[in-house]
Amino acid sequence: MSTETLQIVAFCCEHCAYAAADLAGGLRMQYPPDVKIVQLPCTGKLDVLLALRAFEDGVDGAMVAG
Repeated sequence: MSTETLQIVAFCCEHCAYAAADLAGGLRMQYPPDVKIVQLPCTGKLDVLLALRAFEDGVDGAMVAG
C-alpha cells in the first residue's frame, strides 16, 4: 500500500464554508494539511476551467463547499 497522501482542493464560498474553515483555524482545530482551500466570492462563481486546471496541476480530488 502506498504512503502517498492525496492532494485535495476545496473551493469555498467566502461567506459560508471559508468562514467556517477560518473559525476552525481560530479555534485551533486541525484539518489535513493536504487539503488546500481556495476562497471564492460565491460557489456560483466557480469557473469549471478553474476546477479543471486544478486537476491538470495534479490534485487528486476537488470539492465545492457553500
